Amino acid sequence: MYELIKVSDKCYFIESPSKVGIYKQNENDVYLIDSGADKNFAKRVLRICDENGFTIKGIINTHAHADHIGGNAYIQQKTGCDIFCSTIDRPFLEHPIINPLHIYGGYIPIEMRHKFFLAESSKTKDISSPDFPSELKTYDISGHSLGMIAIVTDDNVAFVGDIVCRQEIIDKYGITYLLDIKKHLESLSFVENMHADKFVMSHVDTVSDIKPLIQLNREKIYEIIDRITTHLKTPMTFENLLSKLFYDYNLSMNIAQHSLVGSTVRSYLSYLKNEGAIDYITDDNFILWKTV
Repeated sequence: MYELIKVSDKCYFIESPSKVGIYKQNENDVYLIDSGADKNFAKRVLRICDENGFTIKGIINTHAHADHIGGNAYIQQKTGCDIFCSTIDRPFLEHPIINPLHIYGGYIPIEMRHKFFLAESSKTKDISSPDFPSELKTYDISGHSLGMIAIVTDDNVAFVGDIVCRQEIIDKYGITYLLDIKKHLESLSFVENMHADKFVMSHVDTVSDIKPLIQLNREKIYEIIDRITTHLKTPMTFENLLSKLFYDYNLSMNIAQHSLVGSTVRSYLSYLKNEGAIDYITDDNFILWKTV
């Protein structure tokens, strides 16, 4: 844990619960791909870079979730480096309170005011900025979040953020966080057809062939869709459906899980409604969801 792993001539990552990628632009200058979960990890990143003679020129965030941007503020304060992200993610990095607000759907309770939901603010630049390293290519792979991007280096390494989960995470959490189901399915297909020598993911071991992981994650989405549409053969409220899914996947209810899983289930309901697979009715001031 927290060791520097070489991926290619120009690319590395720091092994941690949420990997930090490193792209070596020249002998000394590097760009980080994400920054980890918090200030303490940021200190480890700075130390590792210093030990290897790396000067941090910038951070490129794959997306705006707190475990990927938590080290931004500290590293930027210490180095003065640029921070780049997609256009739509910039408000989330500069005003991080937006992230838990949109997951929770309102002002957050105190139990959600911690590093797993709420990072520190950092100053950002758009990936379209002329200051962005021109040798790196970025691609929209949103769905897990509003503005997630893949970064592909000039030595053909693809940093693809949270595009997939590994089997152990799927088994543990059952329903992993997604915002836009339709777009995520499209992004899975896009990454499946990308040509890269290595794929570096934030919470999954680096692979040369990402197709089996893509298929694993795609099948899980369709499994969840099947469970939802089966449950909704009997019309029910969102809360009743959520409770049934918690039992299906042996999850324990708390305010954070209610927010994360609940937000994802709402996204599934929107996707299925938009696809014409389910609908809703109102009954005694309740909204009941049902399979068509």
